[in-house]
Amino acid sequence: MNTKVLFGMLFVAFLAVAGLTACSDETEEGRKITDYREYMLMVASEKLPGVVTSCGNHALADVFAVKKERSTEWEALESIGNFDYEEGYEYRIRISATSYLDYRMGDPAWTEYELLEVLSKEPKNSEGLPPHFIPDWYFEKRCPYIDPAFAYAIDADRKEDIENDLTTDVAYKFGGLRYFILFPVADHWFLLDDDMNTVGQGILLMRNKEAAEFPETYKLLPPGQQVLGQGEFDFVTHDAPDDPIQQYDIFICRQALSKSIPPHHVDIWLYKDLTAYYQNKYPEARVRAVVIRYRMKNSDE
Repeated sequence: MNTKVLFGMLFVAFLAVAGLTACSDETEEGRKITDYREYMLMVASEKLPGVVTSCGNHALADVFAVKKERSTEWEALESIGNFDYEEGYEYRIRISATSYLDYRMGDPAWTEYELLEVLSKEPKNSEGLPPHFIPDWYFEKRCPYIDPAFAYAIDADRKEDIENDLTTDVAYKFGGLRYFILFPVADHWFLLDDDMNTVGQGILLMRNKEAAEFPETYKLLPPGQQVLGQGEFDFVTHDAPDDPIQQYDIFICRQALSKSIPPHHVDIWLYKDLTAYYQNKYPEARVRAVVIRYRMKNSDE
């Protein structure tokens, strides 16, 4: 299985969460212009993850970060027509904002933005940017996350020390934080606290792996479902893309069919082999295998 197929499975796993549907066909008849304005914007040197709405549906996308004149806050803007944007540059531009009304459209009222003039283009890293423009409700209702309630398996002569270590070390439950994964964008992660403040963020790197590359210890804690594919998740930051802060092997599995589970529904299980770590930490315990397993959950489960 190649990486494209792996990504396809991940997309199918969470497609229902995104809730993507098509709008009705756009027609000119009956359309009215309700407002027209021209103003200047500052456009940041990078796009940020955000949520765009169309026909009542919400989807993840990279959006512009902009500031209006005399504003100190960055805001999200989905698109700017005829704007040949180049990342790494901060812009000052003049745009038009035309608002329309057409009750035959999926969204009857909307605004379209068009570039009128580029006033300046400066190589710069924009300052004071937020980590994203994703509202709390989208994380809570639409984004899958790693369930911190992990399972484990231990094969050792003295299991008590290892079991106590696993169950009391808050690091194994991410310190009470939650890793959210952005699907179907599928290449961003955010670590949020209980107040939905961003504690960490970065890129999720995914690659395919053969089953033979996995350690035999995983057989102590099998997924118990039909395996469709396997691979690896690397959680990296933008500043250190070659140094994962978290790394897991994954199994993509099909759930057993039932009246309440659609046929396309899959589970993603994340595995880590801790055998060598505990062999060094507790040499007298004669550790033969230690494995932990997490499940990727949809936020609405």
